[in-house]
Amino acid sequence: MFAISFWSNNMNVKMCGSQKLDFKVRYAAALIIFLTTGAAHLHAQAPVKVLFPYSVVNYSSLPWMIAKDAGLFRKQDLDVDLVFMGSSALIVQSMLSGAVPVAGVAGPAIISSVVGGGDVVTVANLAPLTIALMVKPSIEKPEDLRGKKIGVPRLGAVAHFAIRMILDHHGIKDATILQMGSQPEAAAGMRRNAIDGAMISLPLNYVLAKEGYRELVGPQDYRKLGIQFISQGISARKSFMAKNRDLVLRLIKATMEGMKLMSVQEPLAKKILSKYTRQTDPESLDRAYRFGLETLNKDPTIPREAIVSMVRLMADLGLVDRAAAASTPAEAFYDNSFVDEMKKTGFLRELWK
Repeated sequence: MFAISFWSNNMNVKMCGSQKLDFKVRYAAALIIFLTTGAAHLHAQAPVKVLFPYSVVNYSSLPWMIAKDAGLFRKQDLDVDLVFMGSSALIVQSMLSGAVPVAGVAGPAIISSVVGGGDVVTVANLAPLTIALMVKPSIEKPEDLRGKKIGVPRLGAVAHFAIRMILDHHGIKDATILQMGSQPEAAAGMRRNAIDGAMISLPLNYVLAKEGYRELVGPQDYRKLGIQFISQGISARKSFMAKNRDLVLRLIKATMEGMKLMSVQEPLAKKILSKYTRQTDPESLDRAYRFGLETLNKDPTIPREAIVSMVRLMADLGLVDRAAAASTPAEAFYDNSFVDEMKKTGFLRELWK
């Protein structure tokens, strides 16, 4: 409407009375057409609101944070509301209730849900298992964890699974695992001697290392054990995807565009990472940022073997019913069709060339 008003008020031409009347009629008609069709078109193109809870505040969630703050979700006609919920199990429960259709969650919570009959599946794989076990300086080897207290943000989430796996691998049965609420709270618990160790992600583990705490188990140790694990990704309900396939696809695309922007706009990425993690130490942020560049998956395909490995490990640890897990096909836990479509159309190839 501004364009029409500007044009009509600044025409430097002479008109006779009939011409002026004809112009006014045509101007009014144009204005009515704009108001009845143009405005309706703009309304139809309004971004779709999407509530998007996520489970951890660290480098692995940075692509969503960048997509939000840099307008990449808006570019895909999505108005995404990022909500940190912490507990992966709570997020999945919210999804199954119908309150949330899609979320930033992957790993054990999805496995448990599917084995139990849920219809939430992982559609994009962003990061492997990288959470570290930080301990007091007096703990020098895994065997020293006997009888100790270890903090995790939430029971049943990725960190809980990881510490169970570590303890079981070293045959430690008498360590106590405590739910702390969040990683900063777990770190605080270690500082006040309420716990002896905690499962901590970047960049907070770097802060603790500078304070004198020890990284007893890190990302490289999981790889040495030959463990394939999906710790971060995007998951959605099958019933929602069936009716909103394009929305899910656009959400994944914006996420990958956020990852690309992360790789080419270092100052922006660090600024956003600092904002969401509330970490201001330049060295810790730099190490977390660079670790993210090395770790995050440019190809978000879900490897079938990683799913099989996760299901088997969870069954071995008693986290899911063994018989139910054995009778559930691996394909029930994930859907690679969205990533396959991005490959087929050349989206990923063009993004990373």
